Amino acid sequence: MDIGGSYGLSGPNITIRELTKDRINFVLSDTDLSVANSLRRVMIAEVPTVAIDMVEIETNTTVLADEFIAHRLGMVAIDSRDVDKLRYTRDCTCSQYCPECSVELTLHVKCTEDRTKEVTTKDLSSSNPSFMPVLQDKNDGGILIVKLRKGHELKLKCIAKKGVAKEHAKWSPVSGVSFEYDPYNKLRHTTYWFEETEDEW
Repeated sequence: MDIGGSYGLSGPNITIRELTKDRINFVLSDTDLSVANSLRRVMIAEVPTVAIDMVEIETNTTVLADEFIAHRLGMVAIDSRDVDKLRYTRDCTCSQYCPECSVELTLHVKCTEDRTKEVTTKDLSSSNPSFMPVLQDKNDGGILIVKLRKGHELKLKCIAKKGVAKEHAKWSPVSGVSFEYDPYNKLRHTTYWFEETEDEW
């Protein structure tokens, strides 16, 4: 798939080589190195997403401290395809948070058995079904938050808000963005070198 643009006489071209649910690999050509780096920086820090910003813990009898659990929850990836439907908190007229600028997620798990119970992001329930923790597929158990033993209980409420990674890394939509500078195609990714004869061995 080729996507062309126009900057002056000749514009940059994007050729998508691989596109999956969670990965894209493309070639950006006919442009300056600064444009490629700008695109990389925008993907890392300027794309808005939804992330857990506030955690109110009601009951925590687990072995982990409240702050540790809150930090783990802040790094949970939340599906942000409908992020444009939410306002930034700074643009909202509410005093702290409301359904217009935030999403409420709740979790209440208690272990009553003699074996270890794993609490994962799959146990989080959202007030808005558009904003749920990301799962790879139906068989994905979710990201581990904490392990419980018999008698342990965890009950909390999370407020997820819209933001960008410039403010905090939890809002970063990508795990890694990189690029190679190869103006003369010297790397030739599709051609591999090999010995044609064994004389030199």
